[in-house]
Amino acid sequence: MTQTPGLRLSLAHGLRGVVWLSMLIIIVKAGVDGMKLGQGFASFGNDDVMRMLSVRDWVAGQGWYDVAQYRLLPPEGVPLHWSRYIDVGIAALIVPFSLIFPMDVAEMVAATLWPTLIMIIHVLAVAFGTQRVFGRVPACFAVLCVTLWPLTADLHSRAGQLDHHNVQLLMMVFLAFAAIWPSRPVGAGVVGGIAAAFSLAVGLEALPFIVGGGLAIFMRAIFLPSLQTRILLFTFCTTLCFGSILLWTGQTLPAMWMQQACDRLGVQTLSLVAIAVVATVLPTLAHRRLKDAWMQMGAAVVLTCIGVVVAWPVLSGCLAGPYGALPEIIQEAIRNDITEAKPVFVYAQSHLTLTLVFMLPVIVSFLAGSILWLSSCISPRPQDDQNHALGILLIFCTVGILMVFVQMRTVIILASVVPVIGGVVVWRLLNSYFEKRDLTQGLLAIAVAAMIVTPVQALSPLGPLLVQDTSETRVSRINCLEQASLTALNDVPPGVILTHLNFGPGLIWATHHDGLSAPYHRSAAAMSNGILPFRMESAEMADYVRATPATHLLICRGYNYEGDFADTLANGGSADWLRPVPLDDDIQILFEVLRE
Repeated sequence: MTQTPGLRLSLAHGLRGVVWLSMLIIIVKAGVDGMKLGQGFASFGNDDVMRMLSVRDWVAGQGWYDVAQYRLLPPEGVPLHWSRYIDVGIAALIVPFSLIFPMDVAEMVAATLWPTLIMIIHVLAVAFGTQRVFGRVPACFAVLCVTLWPLTADLHSRAGQLDHHNVQLLMMVFLAFAAIWPSRPVGAGVVGGIAAAFSLAVGLEALPFIVGGGLAIFMRAIFLPSLQTRILLFTFCTTLCFGSILLWTGQTLPAMWMQQACDRLGVQTLSLVAIAVVATVLPTLAHRRLKDAWMQMGAAVVLTCIGVVVAWPVLSGCLAGPYGALPEIIQEAIRNDITEAKPVFVYAQSHLTLTLVFMLPVIVSFLAGSILWLSSCISPRPQDDQNHALGILLIFCTVGILMVFVQMRTVIILASVVPVIGGVVVWRLLNSYFEKRDLTQGLLAIAVAAMIVTPVQALSPLGPLLVQDTSETRVSRINCLEQASLTALNDVPPGVILTHLNFGPGLIWATHHDGLSAPYHRSAAAMSNGILPFRMESAEMADYVRATPATHLLICRGYNYEGDFADTLANGGSADWLRPVPLDDDIQILFEVLRE
């Protein structure tokens, strides 16, 4: 791609400056957020709080293979489907800082540093990878997009966000670059295979992306056949296969190896990996007999079908998904109440502004990138490695777009490749302007850059026209989970408190009480306790609560509960089966449960 001498000179060190600016923004944000983290950590996502509780328990001596939370539904506890591998990284920060600070301070320091370090690695990976494949200037725009786009900069990367999604995003970035790396296929295959295997080990949310990555590497090997592309495929498949087995055995108790595990890396997922490896490697090995790329593709489809049939007794138990074992009423509540689990168009009805902020860079990058790639395909000039790489990134992007039509929370898949595609798009438009000095091209490049890099500012002129989010309650969950408010509950002797679904982990983290409610699908009781009673009338709710081990019922003043009776309690109501417990707090309303 042609660059004018003046532009090349002026941007000679531009990427270094952009990266340093990005580091400064990330560190300052982390410092500001970290200073106030202690008071607000309980109001973070339930998974963030529960991750900290899991790390705390492990540091205190809980077993490596034992990831249950015993302060939920005591004494049996609630089994979780998480990996200890993430706990290792967080604990590696907490333990040394606990030698300097009190444990609660050490936890908050680690909660600040962990996502910040991951974000810094993410930026460096995007900067180096984009520069290596597409050039310095596209890397500048890609880094700015990662740093400023709320999907990458805030959703899972702010101080206090300890769930595994930021690690999965980083692994997806590594896999995407491994699939398009222009040289060293062995190194790229090993990195991509390890990233895919580790992503599977910490959670299965990125499985569609890994499938898309394997498909892209396979298509590259059969449609752009060379020793290099075949080595990349073989190395990736081998590393993914053995890496998955190694990580699985490292985090799974041997006695549980053959148990059904549809929500974490287990025999079912390993079966899918084996099917994919066989279905892609064998046709490629037989390329001398299957000389046509479409014949190899057909052979892969046939082998996949055969593999699924053979493994069907193992795979069929997972067709119902992770919520299949829950009562139908709870599944219905999940479908209706968890908005991020809904398709993008449904999600947008209550979160239009946020949807546009997340999706505008996706739409612009995908459409513009597809146009650029298609134009290069029909051009009489042969495609170069950059166009091939752009096409593979568009495959990843297509997978992500298809997934958001199923569940909005899978938008994290798109965050791994959109900044790179956007950087390429902006640079090609700018380069066209510098070559032709066409004002229209220049204005188009500026507009596209604004929509990709800073979608919040690009959408700001439309602010008065956008429908505000309709999901806000009279009092938000954040108000109910302020630490200063929750710690008032410690004036009451330790008990077992029944709370609404989204308050359980925060309650356990901030107080000495045990809980009965949390949004974890391996426990139908924990899910039911946090949903069903808060939809009942007084007599029915009394029967339900009394049938649990609850000593107390916790209500947040002014919160908008689903049921009329719970809503009445939140606004000062009472019942003859509940005794108010005085608290030095205006938000928490605590009742002692009176037994018959």
